[in-house]
Amino acid sequence: MGYRDQRFQLVDTDPNITEDATFGTTRRDTWKYKVPEGTAIILSKGDELSYYGSDSGDAEMTDPGALLQVEVRDASEQKVINVYGPNNYYASREFQERKKIAKLQLDTPIIVKSREWIVFCTTDDLGFDSASIPNSYFRLLCTKRVYN
Repeated sequence: MGYRDQRFQLVDTDPNITEDATFGTTRRDTWKYKVPEGTAIILSKGDELSYYGSDSGDAEMTDPGALLQVEVRDASEQKVINVYGPNNYYASREFQERKKIAKLQLDTPIIVKSREWIVFCTTDDLGFDSASIPNSYFRLLCTKRVYN
């Protein structure tokens, strides 16, 4: 079975993302990306992660209790590998400020297979409401492997 690798931009509006837009002040799985059949995602050292957290009034979240964590989970969600955070992370709306773009700090690449998950977890001790999540977004620049 052959494959081809291509640069990939995973964003919160991807059709394979489910979004949790309920109120909460606890850590939660805000965006869950399920890798589709026939593909894999490769996360490598230096892949770029940008995140913009917004409150319901569309103002940038600057609360020190606002955290982002990115995990890879197997299909059963029992095996978890942390690939970023939890960290405070604030980026510009357009992801143009290079010094505000985080880099994944992985020792070795991680291959996320079909039916496995990349999960973007958020925590905010002031609380997300139903309008906060749709006003927030992320971008992860990585590699997509497409199998023939």
